[in-house]
Amino acid sequence: MNTCPDVVPRSVEFPLRFGSILDKGFPEGSILSLFGPTGAGKTVFCENLAKGFLNKGTGCVYVSTERAPVEIRNDFQTLRTDVCNLETEKRLAFVDGYSWLAGGSNEMFRVENLANLSELIIMIERAYTYIGRQGLLILDSVSPLSLHNPEVDVTKFLQSLAARIKNWKAIGIFVVQAGVHSEEFYNALAYLVDGMFDLRKEVESGTVRRYFRIRNLRFEAHRVGWMPFIIEAGRGFKLEKGLESKGTVASTQPRAAVP
Repeated sequence: MNTCPDVVPRSVEFPLRFGSILDKGFPEGSILSLFGPTGAGKTVFCENLAKGFLNKGTGCVYVSTERAPVEIRNDFQTLRTDVCNLETEKRLAFVDGYSWLAGGSNEMFRVENLANLSELIIMIERAYTYIGRQGLLILDSVSPLSLHNPEVDVTKFLQSLAARIKNWKAIGIFVVQAGVHSEEFYNALAYLVDGMFDLRKEVESGTVRRYFRIRNLRFEAHRVGWMPFIIEAGRGFKLEKGLESKGTVASTQPRAAVP
């Protein structure tokens, strides 16, 4: 009898309404980055992604460094997601990396100072053990870590966290603010992750327009090019119909750093 483990991880379906731009899902253990400027919709994207995973019965650990978890809970309620029930069932856990700036936190999983990256990764491990199931881990966002730590230490932290996510057979999303890090940091992150998503925001004729693209994805064929999306009433994330990119690119496309 062959006792060797499978060499190809199972695929995890992507639960957002992406039409035909992503042919399949992601292998378990995939690490993805999400880049964009302030106001582009990064947190909305993450919250909708988390909702999709939770609706499919998986778990989610949401690490917040830019907002208090209570604000994200309110967003989930707006998305018609029963946060209280999910937390009671141990399917959703928050790691509070923000409230220490305001004097402290009452969250079960919290850090006393983002300058202590060892404490942060311990809290993430405890939160993931707490939910006790495969699922999604969102780090929203990476950028505040660089305000309190050298970029080289943040890179090492992300490498360590990525190794844990792969071991857990989870999906990891690293949110990164565009234009605030060094080129060396962006290059290191591009090397670390399995796929890179971008968001951008523009003002066209007095109207804010937002766009999404999959810059590269090493394990799956996908559509390329910028695609407009809207943030619906109730914080929904939706690509605009009929405006998807028509091109495809091989899953082996080389990775590229943020310009």
